[in-house]
Amino acid sequence: MLQDFEDFELIISDNSSPNQYMKPGDIHEFHTDSRIKCLRPENELSMTDNWEFAIARSTGQYVILFGDDDGLVKGALTIIHGIIQLTNAPVLNWARVEYNWPDRLPVEIANQMVIPYKAVTGMMSSESYIRKVINYQADYRYLPMFYNSAVSRTLIETLRQKTGRVFNATIPDIYSGFALAHVSNRYLTIAYPFSINGVSGQSNGAAHESNKKEKKEEFLKLYDQSGIKWPAVIPEMYTSYLGILEPYVQLTRFFPELLKNIPEKKMYKIIIDNIDGNSKEDITVKISKILQTVERDKPLFNWVKGYIQKTNPQYKSIAFTSVKEKVGFDGSHLILNASDFDLNNVYDVSIFIAKLFGKYKDRDFTRDAFPPLKKRIRKAAAIILRGI
Repeated sequence: MLQDFEDFELIISDNSSPNQYMKPGDIHEFHTDSRIKCLRPENELSMTDNWEFAIARSTGQYVILFGDDDGLVKGALTIIHGIIQLTNAPVLNWARVEYNWPDRLPVEIANQMVIPYKAVTGMMSSESYIRKVINYQADYRYLPMFYNSAVSRTLIETLRQKTGRVFNATIPDIYSGFALAHVSNRYLTIAYPFSINGVSGQSNGAAHESNKKEKKEEFLKLYDQSGIKWPAVIPEMYTSYLGILEPYVQLTRFFPELLKNIPEKKMYKIIIDNIDGNSKEDITVKISKILQTVERDKPLFNWVKGYIQKTNPQYKSIAFTSVKEKVGFDGSHLILNASDFDLNNVYDVSIFIAKLFGKYKDRDFTRDAFPPLKKRIRKAAAIILRGI
């Protein structure tokens, strides 16, 4: 293990199918460590229900949640604990590295490593950032999702009391980002990447993107067995934007004040503008689903139908660029080919990122991560006048 912080517990929720059941010996020497608990639900669960199962069995003061292809950067727990001690933040969010495992499909993006270099440190205004994300104007990954945040037990229980459970959407990671941001009002974000979001050939997100039929069917079957239903006000289908929208709409059931952030016409405009699919037929099916969803509201139906006719969404084949061609700085992220550095898994990437970023330096955690426009203009003017 690459963490020098010792006061932690590790809950492993083995939600695999029976033929893949993990035996205690499968975690090798770690299975004798009393801090590590390997648990198994009675039945195979949807991803959302499995997360709920795991969190309900945790006892720590702060919780971080990962998939089995994700990981923490070497030494991250000590730094995270130190920041929490300094700030007493109820939720601590951070930038994350995106890493595609060697078995990731399509093969063109296998071994791709995306490293954040323009992330910010400071306090985030929840309402402002939520509005930007849901209007497709900001990166959802900087919401305080469990995947790249340490969340206090107090905040978890506050959310549970208000909504009945921690996760209430088919996409629990993005749901947790919206929900935790909303109940905390403001949250602390850190530019240093403490975690690695791995995407392997078995990831649910990768299965949808690469149209992996068997994995998608398994995902949908488990959700049919759970009590979480797709919201009737949005079309039930997969696109990149609906992956963000569905969790948000689910949250508005508990916090109707959030509805003001995205009027229906604007919502459908973004859905139509960002429709994507794996074939011409897929686009046609998705357009049909959009129209079926708004049939209940004649004025909205007429507007949506007119907007579809006006924009005429077309299928565009995706030509994946190989990782070797994408290597470089894109303005906010550094893209590398992990295989160029003999990095073959999250463990290797964890050590590499720790070396790349070096020792974490304390910062001013109290400042606004994104100051108001007037404040930024005043600062820019002062710099110009002083000649700094």
